[in-house]
Amino acid sequence: MDLEKIQYFEKIETSSHREFVANHGSCALCGQTLELKHLKLETDFKIKEEAHCVECDIKTRAKIYTLN
Repeated sequence: MDLEKIQYFEKIETSSHREFVANHGSCALCGQTLELKHLKLETDFKIKEEAHCVECDIKTRAKIYTLN
């Protein structure tokens, strides 16, 4: 995965940080950068995040986050 293609707001300085970004931002099958989609769930004050690999055409994760 090419970390220069992904824009982050903080600096990636440590090897463990780079590893975390690579594991969560790229497809486990092909290594391509994942496409993220965020949906607001109106009734529950929650955000749903879905990660999708365009190359493999698979959804790699779906998480729901509660807004405080």
